[in-house]
Amino acid sequence: MKTRLLAATILLSFGSTFAATVADSDGFRGTNKLVDNPRVVVYETDKSGLPIYVEGELRSNSAIGNEERDAISFFEEHKAAFRMNDPASELRVSSIKSDDLNMRHVRFEQIYNSVKVLGAEMIVHYTPDGMLKTVNGNYQADLVVDVVPNITEQAATLRAAEDLKSFFGVGEPTQPELVVFPWQGENYLCWHLFLYSSSPMGRWEYLIDAHSGEVVFYANRIMNDNDIGTGIGVMGEARDHIDTDWTGSVYRMYDDTRQLLNDPHGHGGQMPAGRTIQTNIAGGSLPGSIATDADNVWTDASLAPAVDGHVYSALFYDWLLAEFGLNSYDGAGASMLTSVNYYAEGDNNAYWNGSQIVVWSWSTGWRSLAGCPDVIAHEWGHAVTENGSNLVYQLEPGAMNESFSDMIGAAFEWAHDSMDVPDWYMGENGVVGGNGFRSMSNPHEFSDPDTYGTGDPYWIDVVGCSPSYFNDYCGVHTNSGVGNKWFYLLSDGGTHNGIPVTGIGVSDAMRIAVRANLFYWNSQSDYNDVALGTISAANDLDPSGVWATRVSSAWNAVNVSTPGPTLSFSYPGGLPDVVTPDQTTTFQVQLTGNMGGVPLANSGWLFYSIDGGSYASSQMTHLGSDLYDATLPAISCGSELAFFVRAREVATTYFFDPADTANPYIAVVASNVVTVFEDDFETNTGWAVSGTVSDGPWGRGVPIGGGDRGDPASDFDGSGQCYLTDNVDGNSDVDDGTTILTSPVFDLSTGDALITYARWFSNHTGGSPFEDIFRVYLSNNSGSSWTIVDSAGPSNESSGGWIQKSFMAGSFLSPTANMRLKFEASDIGGGSVVEAGLDAVSVVRYECGTAVPTITTVG
Repeated sequence: MKTRLLAATILLSFGSTFAATVADSDGFRGTNKLVDNPRVVVYETDKSGLPIYVEGELRSNSAIGNEERDAISFFEEHKAAFRMNDPASELRVSSIKSDDLNMRHVRFEQIYNSVKVLGAEMIVHYTPDGMLKTVNGNYQADLVVDVVPNITEQAATLRAAEDLKSFFGVGEPTQPELVVFPWQGENYLCWHLFLYSSSPMGRWEYLIDAHSGEVVFYANRIMNDNDIGTGIGVMGEARDHIDTDWTGSVYRMYDDTRQLLNDPHGHGGQMPAGRTIQTNIAGGSLPGSIATDADNVWTDASLAPAVDGHVYSALFYDWLLAEFGLNSYDGAGASMLTSVNYYAEGDNNAYWNGSQIVVWSWSTGWRSLAGCPDVIAHEWGHAVTENGSNLVYQLEPGAMNESFSDMIGAAFEWAHDSMDVPDWYMGENGVVGGNGFRSMSNPHEFSDPDTYGTGDPYWIDVVGCSPSYFNDYCGVHTNSGVGNKWFYLLSDGGTHNGIPVTGIGVSDAMRIAVRANLFYWNSQSDYNDVALGTISAANDLDPSGVWATRVSSAWNAVNVSTPGPTLSFSYPGGLPDVVTPDQTTTFQVQLTGNMGGVPLANSGWLFYSIDGGSYASSQMTHLGSDLYDATLPAISCGSELAFFVRAREVATTYFFDPADTANPYIAVVASNVVTVFEDDFETNTGWAVSGTVSDGPWGRGVPIGGGDRGDPASDFDGSGQCYLTDNVDGNSDVDDGTTILTSPVFDLSTGDALITYARWFSNHTGGSPFEDIFRVYLSNNSGSSWTIVDSAGPSNESSGGWIQKSFMAGSFLSPTANMRLKFEASDIGGGSVVEAGLDAVSVVRYECGTAVPTITTVG
């Protein structure tokens, strides 16, 4: 018999049940319920192994209308995988939104000791029938931060104001908020505030260290187009519909026609009472004064930017509502204010400042950017993002923030081709005789990258880049070219970097991008996260998987890798582990498509091997709805069946379960199942503790540390007690040596047996993480000699979490009457924190004899 030692979910069911390849060294096999669920695929993890993007049938019995409570229950069930201690206190709902597909999306922000963790959030997505299908986001695990500030919020405000004044000007501060701020590998307690100024225009975000008073981070959060030069006016087209208001003396650009129950624009009116669309003339200050005219014929050249700004902003509102069901940029009917002709800081720019959009004046050779429908929509696109994913304006998230605004600008222009000739340039109307300042079809034309990564000569390397006002926050306006090229390919199709893409049209491509922004992206989403979100959004909108496949191809064409369409396997009645002699055994196999995957009908096959022989195969019986019957052959008692299943995805390739077919599922043919030994550690059954540690030896008890140092928050099997290293709140680790836990002797003189246990090993925190090793040994001579059968660490399976393991004793040693197990946890590396646990040990033997399988417990 060949040697096998693998994680098992069901007795004698060997091998990983992932449909996607995830290395054990990633460290998030921390909950057998998540990792070993065949209905679940973990598509992405962070550097420490925490899941970032999980999809599948995560919970199928969610109560509709109770999504918040259900989501907390999910995180409670899988808190070891995410390394959470108490999800109910660590996660706070920031929004619950329903969409036009009747899906519900619950967005949580992370809380640490009652303080918000800035930028850390998790998003949970429910199908219309209440199934939890996707969880994504970024959770900051293992935080250790003193949340008691040493300086007051007033002192922090003064420090920020002084710093801003030293290089920019005076700003009006907002009320500071105390936050935990993860930044460049460190975690800070900070006062978080904004300072606003109108001349020069600023919306400066500051994070002041609440212990030292130092400036940890600052950035101008005005989201704008590049300062692109000069301009001399708008295009001069006639506008035959401008919504204005007569005051009794003048007409003004004040539009309340989109308010509730009004219907001049064909959408029933959605803005609440008091909400308006308004356009101001800014001049030298913001927001300026409302644009006015004596006779409602707006022909003065100085008012042309106001005409276009007003018309395009109103049409943008109508378009958001009609195309995406979005009531203004925030989904709640927010007023929309546009200020034009602003000259206090220069010319030829436009930006969103957090509450309105601003269009600067123009100079020789250029026109007002208010005459560019794509620029007006671009700026309102920043508002959509701020009220959706809130992509932080730096590094890759900032590049995607800019790119999304270009996408929505281009899509708006294409949707209004009667008002302007649509193209793939941005801001072309602002340049007399020019092509604007960016190209989505050919980013290289303006020295922007069209391919992700440093292989493109125009890519701004974000590795090691510290975002600042002076480096465009690590190239957000440049690296946006990658997202722009993706959107162009998805819309129009084409071949790029040798990869062909079939387009789906601008309108449908925009539906995918908007949906991803509103529901799947988060503030820290990089290009890989963004790609996954668009694939999920495409799957929602087109369950056939065609759009998701094209979305994936377009990302691959710009060198952003995607998991592609996949299949996962589940077993409604469970997998057989013990089968009756001389009888066939049938079990059901359910196929599920992920990331656009579509199972090919009648493609299900079963492969099986008897006692290590060559594999035979048989086609599974298709029952409809991607459900199959698989039938194992009748074989004699005492034999062993190894088996795996296979099916094909329509557009790609074959998928197998287990994915590693060299480690198949195992079923034993037996008529008698004997439990030789089992221990849930609720009583003392004679385990021995030894070793050389100065502190932290093995001990039996109920976990009390709460998981704050990588220790188990609870036992594995729910019985209450388990074995732990130094079960002391706040100091549960092993120190200076090795602690050994040895089992009582158990008898396998009558035959081989399956040994199963659940182990916990954490070595990912402290000053020198990932340096130590957890080992498991087996002896057949009462402990006179030992053979290693399992290990974890230094990085493999060393980030905490209960992991269940199984192996046949005979795979390593000849079974005798004097078998023992030994578990070693060591602290040899300097400065690391070592936590270990053991639970649910069992030894089960399979015998032949009676005709019908029986179960016997020895002792």
